[in-house]
Amino acid sequence: MASLFASGLLAAPLIGAGTASAAQPETDLVLAVYQEESGIESTRLTCDPAAGDHTLAQAACGEIEAAGGDFTQLTGTEPQFCTFDYNPVRVAAFGSWRGEPVQYTEEFPNRCVMERETGAVFSF
Repeated sequence: MASLFASGLLAAPLIGAGTASAAQPETDLVLAVYQEESGIESTRLTCDPAAGDHTLAQAACGEIEAAGGDFTQLTGTEPQFCTFDYNPVRVAAFGSWRGEPVQYTEEFPNRCVMERETGAVFSF
């Protein structure tokens, strides 16, 4: 399942890619969240300036900036209490951050923990 999830995301930036007259932004990411009962949700995020389909683009770009583009260093949200329910959520980010390639995947035990650990980045 995880490889299917990742392979589908790798193709996502190619969908609708045609010839464009404007240069691609240095930061262009496809972000995705997979949970068994809801399937895959994905969005596109560009930064400098913050744009794309992400509903919290400005906040997400700011959090990635604060982490130096390292998704493992996202600070997340203020401490919150999450239940011990196990309902795994997989997240992925593919593309580029300021010209550097990004390939990040991680699994969290539930959506609350995901949001606590990743903040606005995967909350779309």
